[in-house]
Amino acid sequence: MVKTGIIFCFILGLLYSCDTSTEQKIIGEWKLDSAYYHYNQFNFSSQGWHQDERYTYLPAGEVITSAVNSSVRNQYSVKDNQLNYFDGNGELVNVYEVLSINAENMVLRMEKKPIFKGENQNRFEVRYFSKMD
Repeated sequence: MVKTGIIFCFILGLLYSCDTSTEQKIIGEWKLDSAYYHYNQFNFSSQGWHQDERYTYLPAGEVITSAVNSSVRNQYSVKDNQLNYFDGNGELVNVYEVLSINAENMVLRMEKKPIFKGENQNRFEVRYFSKMD
């Protein structure tokens, strides 16, 4: 009985150790496929971007955003399901919630500040990516 319990715990541990973390899954090049914008019951989806927007996440915590023959470098960190972008001074500039990530696709959601004054406003953006490498 004890032997069976030890074997069960060993197999369970192996299964959990095989799950790749979000920090590891995000490494690589991602292409922005589309985005969904929501603001107080008004929404807009964009597909087939007029520019090819790509994001290359490096293991050292740097992301290179490339579009229209230019690129920008930022530092990033991933903790649990939160992706944080930092500017050149190390200040937090964007926070995304990682809704989904696997070997082929990634979905990020960002809360945005309301444009108009008042309460009960809901503004956010959801971005859909496909893995390039």
